[in-house]
Order: sequence, then C-alpha cells, then structure tokens
Amino acid sequence: MRVLFVCTGNTCRSPMAEALFQKKIWELGKAGEIEVRSAGLYKFGRISVSSHALAVLTEYGIQFDHEPQGLNRELIAWANLVLTMTKFHKYVALAIFPEIINKTFTLKEFVGEKNSLDIADPVGKSLSRYRQCAQEIECALNLLQQKLVLISTETDFDSLSFPTPQPLPRTLPLFRWLIGMTRLSQKTRN
Repeated sequence: MRVLFVCTGNTCRSPMAEALFQKKIWELGKAGEIEVRSAGLYKFGRISVSSHALAVLTEYGIQFDHEPQGLNRELIAWANLVLTMTKFHKYVALAIFPEIINKTFTLKEFVGEKNSLDIADPVGKSLSRYRQCAQEIECALNLLQQKLVLISTETDFDSLSFPTPQPLPRTLPLFRWLIGMTRLSQKTRN
C-alpha cells in the first residue's frame, strides 16, 4: 500500500503526516507493506519544511529530512491512496488529476470523521499551534493505521477499492478551467 499525503506547499501538515505515519508503520513492523510520501499542491521555490514542524517532529522522537515537492503525475501514479489535509486540497488535486477520484479523500473523510474534514493550517502561527496540528493529525493517523492494518490482513493492496468519496462541489469544472488558464498564462510568460 502506498499512501500520499497532500497539503498546500508540503512544508507543514503533509510532511508531519508523512513522518508521523512512517513512525507508526515502522513501530508496527509494516514498513515493507505500507509506504508513505507527501507532496504539496504547489512547490514554493526554495522554501523548506517549517522549522516549527521539524521541532514538533523532534518532540515525537522523529528526525525528518525532507525536501518539499509538488504534486505530479509520477506521485499520482505511485499512490494507491491520496489523503489531503483539507477539502480544498482534495478538490484542487481532483481538478488537476481527475483520474484519481476513486483514491482521493481528505484524511479525516477516509477515517470516518463526521465533524470537520479539514486539518487546521498552522502556517505562520506559534509552535503551540503546530503541536495542536500534529495532535489533530496523529488522532486521524491512529484511525488510519487501524483501518489499513485491518485491510492489509484481508486484502491484496493492489486490488483494493475504497468507499465512495464525499460529493464533489459543482464548481469543480471551474477549478479545472482556472488551473488551465493559470498554466497557459505561465507558459506565455516563459
């Protein structure tokens, strides 16, 4: 099973999710069965993983060396499951890569959360907000771990089918159009 976590710039939430989940998988002895990566919807130049995110991971006993990367076709093809940090991330990912609709969920959606489906963004906030974010992610990852371990004992990951995702917004075609226009504008400037 290959899990890809996605947030905005791959500097805070998705790297924390990747590192925390890798630790959980390693502790379970499932490192060979479940692989984890992370990406951002956009790679912001030379920006690295947030120092607050790295500090929080150190508090969890994790030394994490990660270069932020943008979501791309190679990662999409690699992943069996794409888990975003917010509904907006999910919708943009689906607007860019509509073929991933059957394997893309918000993290909280996939684990059955009924309240908010979004993980709060700590960018630009205090270290304590990053700690709260990591705790929010860890609660969802505990449920994810249980779900994937149960699935792994019953199923071959390559033949896995997931439940139907939450309904998509009617504005998804508009997202696709805006992304296409942005790409066209960038090409004409270069």
